[in-house]
Amino acid sequence: MSAFSRIADPTDLEAVRAAIADAERPEDLVPLGLRTLVIAPDVASLAPAHVRALLPEGAGRASVALLVDATRILSGETDLKETVHRALEEEFVVVPTVLGEPGHLHVDDAALDGATAAVTGADAVVAVGSGTISDIAKVASARAGGIPLVIVQTAASVDGFTDNVSVVLRSGAKRTIDSRWPDVVLADTTVIATAPVELNASGFGELQSLFTAPADWWLAAQVGTDTTFHTTPRDLLLEFAGDPAEWGAGLGEGRARPVEQLTRVLAIRGIGTGIAGSTACLSGVEHLVSHMLDMNAVARGADVGLHGAQVGVASVVAAAAWDHLFAQARAGRAVVPPVGDEEATVRAAFAVCDPSGALGAECWRDYSAKRAAWAAAPADPLDLLADPAALEQRLGAMRPDREAIARALAVAGAPLRREDLGAHVTPEIWRWAVANCLYMRNRVTVIDLLAAAGWWTAADVDAVLALADDAVRAAVAAEVTA
Repeated sequence: MSAFSRIADPTDLEAVRAAIADAERPEDLVPLGLRTLVIAPDVASLAPAHVRALLPEGAGRASVALLVDATRILSGETDLKETVHRALEEEFVVVPTVLGEPGHLHVDDAALDGATAAVTGADAVVAVGSGTISDIAKVASARAGGIPLVIVQTAASVDGFTDNVSVVLRSGAKRTIDSRWPDVVLADTTVIATAPVELNASGFGELQSLFTAPADWWLAAQVGTDTTFHTTPRDLLLEFAGDPAEWGAGLGEGRARPVEQLTRVLAIRGIGTGIAGSTACLSGVEHLVSHMLDMNAVARGADVGLHGAQVGVASVVAAAAWDHLFAQARAGRAVVPPVGDEEATVRAAFAVCDPSGALGAECWRDYSAKRAAWAAAPADPLDLLADPAALEQRLGAMRPDREAIARALAVAGAPLRREDLGAHVTPEIWRWAVANCLYMRNRVTVIDLLAAAGWWTAADVDAVLALADDAVRAAVAAEVTA
């Protein structure tokens, strides 16, 4: 039984802090800086009160920077952003800033610089909208001196509302940077339940990395390239996630119960990432594939797909990669480390996105650092393959299950196949993203182990994709007969 099993309400952050303090090695974790988490209907209206509580007494008519994107969000028949704006104006001087165009906003230098300029000098920041606007607000308010930040969450699409990092676009590559904890997150389930179905389904996809990424995180710790592995964030996440295949039904129809549960689990995911001090606890192969798709879309001038939807579909592939690894090890396949010019391989992989070579150079910097750390490991990581039964036993509950992930996605009506991600994700682009995801960043995953063993040839990539497809077909068939 974990230290978190006694917590009935995960929004009780004092209880969460107490459980963290009672867990193993709390001194190795990042203190939880989120002050207040409210997940309930119509809580967007509480934004003024929470801003007021964060300001010193006698502050007078304080100034509030309101950050939003250009996408209209309704609460019933009313414009939510306008409603929050008017409510704030009753007590504060409000300076609104609209970032990006409808459906087009990236966390890039232009957006971050614009948001930082907008919030500098304000007494507090309120951000209303998506995970993108949340990431921008966290960076901008941190740059402006850590001024109070209240986030009004309007969709259960990602887990980044409640963590202390932001995913940014640099030199065409997705990178995770430290930003800050928000002070308050108000997750308005009235608005979230009426959000576009694809947004909440995307959040359900994002959730699936909980069942794949911890294995990669653990693997990196065994290799010695990541010292942040800790059982407490993992236990926190698993305690509140439950079985998504059981509670996910009805999510695609906007039913209140699965929407609220999804919002709670995503909030806990963000907290888990934050206290871990690393996104690796929830970001492995599945996130690398999603980031690869984003990079490719940006390079082609195509719309970037929903991150969580991509993560969900890629989670089945990530689990299949582990299945393939164990199958090869049990079959006694010879370990034949590849030879050749790795730098040329990495640069060639990303030339399709950026012929100038800048993106390839950026990714090579990260990948070469990973390879150097791998080479310096105190024990040969390939030794893990000598006893697959022992490896599986050590993974325990972290061992990914591709069939369970596919079943959960099918039950919730979330994207399940490559085709569900949109016409822009062609079979060729999908295969490119899976085959080359290991080259994108300095993070060890199961695919690094496969590649180091010589088990990530074109035929191996095809085998992993086939395993994922088998799981998807079985999940779809089960739903049809249910």
